Amino acid sequence: MIRSTAAICAIAIAFAPLGVPDAHAARRKRNRPQASAESTLEIMSLTRGAKVFVDDQEVGTVPLAAPLTLEPGKPHVVRLQKRGFSTFVETVTLKPGESREMEADLVPSGGVLKVKCNIRRAQIMLDGKPIGLTPFDGDIAPGKHTLQVVSAGKLADTRVIEVNAGEELAIEVELKDVPPPVIEDDDSILGRWWFWTAVGTAVVGGVTLGVLSSREINVQPSAPNHTINLP
Repeated sequence: MIRSTAAICAIAIAFAPLGVPDAHAARRKRNRPQASAESTLEIMSLTRGAKVFVDDQEVGTVPLAAPLTLEPGKPHVVRLQKRGFSTFVETVTLKPGESREMEADLVPSGGVLKVKCNIRRAQIMLDGKPIGLTPFDGDIAPGKHTLQVVSAGKLADTRVIEVNAGEELAIEVELKDVPPPVIEDDDSILGRWWFWTAVGTAVVGGVTLGVLSSREINVQPSAPNHTINLP
């Protein structure tokens, strides 16, 4: 009986690790670092100053300080834009824990023109067509253009400008007042006051004589007197 009991105890001790969990092993499992589930996207772009949008939310400007953290398993619309450049748009979907790089260089497409003037709301003409009022800030096609700034009572400012794609051109215009008319002295005989006075007197006298000479005096003969002598 004693031998049987000893045998049973030996079997229980032998199989004890199989049924009782190791406390140290469980603790080690809890402290083991878990794999990161974050997904990151790094924007690689040479277009400095371009604004970065993710799902229509602005998240920064190129160059970004750090990669973007995106929710994995979900499509995200990434957009980069800058004035004077074509817009970059791409949809990305990242896996859990995935890190990806995206190249997004923008292509120059137009120029930016800014015009300041000492007269507010002066009319701006580009190649003969009105494009706005001062102060002006707009996008125009690259190349050479004739720029004219006009305002009532001011001398127009006209100049030839050249706008480069992807660049900004800032111009300051000062419109000046229209000068008053200049009356020059006439030293010839036509500029003498007595000459025109004499001419005026002669003209008036000639008109008077002409009127008098044109009048006709009609004299009607008187009827003859008949005298009858009675005896």
